[in-house]
Amino acid sequence: MAESTVPAPKTGGHGPIIIAAVLMLLLMGGLIVWKVTGSTEEAKNDAPPVATTSAARVLDEPPPPPPPPPVEPEALKPEEKKVAKAGGGPNPCSKECTGTATGALTGALSGRAGQSRSCYEKALSSNPTLEGTMTVGVRVGPGGQVCSARIVADGLRDPGVSNCVVNRFAGATFPPPQGGCAEVNVPLRFMPKR
Repeated sequence: MAESTVPAPKTGGHGPIIIAAVLMLLLMGGLIVWKVTGSTEEAKNDAPPVATTSAARVLDEPPPPPPPPPVEPEALKPEEKKVAKAGGGPNPCSKECTGTATGALTGALSGRAGQSRSCYEKALSSNPTLEGTMTVGVRVGPGGQVCSARIVADGLRDPGVSNCVVNRFAGATFPPPQGGCAEVNVPLRFMPKR
């Protein structure tokens, strides 16, 4: 009868390579976990405490700045009441404005007021209950250039909207008023669309 022999096991197989690969994966996984948990703890220790007053406020969002104090028109400095003409010459609105707004000027100012809604819409995205009225005082020179624009009344009390609205009017050119420069108050009402 013939003897059967069992073949000898092969040496130098893939076993050591697989073990090395598994060890490398475990080491990399451990480093990733260590880095993620270490970074989170450092971020928590470096971050200032955040006080929240509403459940809807995002934790990292700073509280809104307080509204600016109301400014009386007489309390404004002369530099704030008037803006020099672009040509560098005398300011056409430096004296008392006695002109009157024409229909074309009133219509153009109303159109610019409508463009101011984008200022409100931007603020409304962060404060959905924001609504109120505002009046912008615009001083228009005899050539139709805006000499100054300021908030006369602010029932909205949002400094971002106020600054944006004033900037919509400042530096613009409108149809000229009748009889010299004119001061025109432009009323604005902001309420969410429903």
